[in-house]
Amino acid sequence: MIQTIDHKADPVTIEAAIAKFGAAKLLRAALVALIARGPKPSKLDAGQLSDHLRRDIGLGPAEPPPEPWSLLR
Repeated sequence: MIQTIDHKADPVTIEAAIAKFGAAKLLRAALVALIARGPKPSKLDAGQLSDHLRRDIGLGPAEPPPEPWSLLR
């Protein structure tokens, strides 16, 4: 059985925020949040993943396994 909890939506709107804090403070907070965001994360390259992670997402190993007879020497 899946439990669901009904939450009533908060009536928070931009108009209510402007009425409560003022337009200048709200605009300043929005600009600071936009500028203060860090740089975008770099794209991940599958070549940098370990063989364990590559196997988890369905890729083969980065390097071919050693030949079996090379381990017997």
